Amino acid sequence: MVQWRGIDFTVDGREPTTAEEFYRIGLHCWTGTQYREAAAHFLEGAASAGHADAVELLGHIDFVQGRYASAVPRLRQSTGSPRAAHYLATLYQQGCPQAGIARSLDEAARWYRTAAELGEPEAMLALGELYLERLLPLTRSPADHALEYFLAAAARHHPYAQYRAAELYRTLHQDAERAVALYQDCVDNPLTPRHALGSMMTLQSWAHLRELSATRTARLLQQRRDAVNPGQHRGDFY
Repeated sequence: MVQWRGIDFTVDGREPTTAEEFYRIGLHCWTGTQYREAAAHFLEGAASAGHADAVELLGHIDFVQGRYASAVPRLRQSTGSPRAAHYLATLYQQGCPQAGIARSLDEAARWYRTAAELGEPEAMLALGELYLERLLPLTRSPADHALEYFLAAAARHHPYAQYRAAELYRTLHQDAERAVALYQDCVDNPLTPRHALGSMMTLQSWAHLRELSATRTARLLQQRRDAVNPGQHRGDFY
């Protein structure tokens, strides 16, 4: 039997023999809670046999646990992984001496773009923020660049992307209709409460929805006044 700290691990009741089976045990350990510490033990066995998903997951585990020096080689191996590309981008954006990575926004942007092309919404958000801060070369307005990436992430149901896109439509583009739709998407998104900024986004979205609704109502009432009493002024009550 394959053991870890005296505990037997099997696949469908039998001893694991292939890299895929060792990976499945490692993945099960990592996604569970009882034997999470055992995950790396089994994943290492799968990775040493060339299992790409095991390498990528080990890179993820090393990254989230702060072992950047061992994470980086595994992340670089994991071509095609949006998560790995995003992690490398964040390390380049911040710089990571522990992993021998000097701060480079150009490299960060390159890896963010790779992750975004692979469908990672966090990378899309990061690119949008870099454009807003004018830290990347511009061919349009910063807001137009940012909005492109925020909307792409919003289309993947990322709550903060929905909120950020709504903010740009409300403040810079003054497009109330699109702002309302995105604020409502954020409020209705089941992922919003689980986001670190979930409470803030919900409160602010509701506040802006009320504000935009009141503004629209006032505009419609004024249009009605102007239509039924042309030439009259709001202060003419006598």
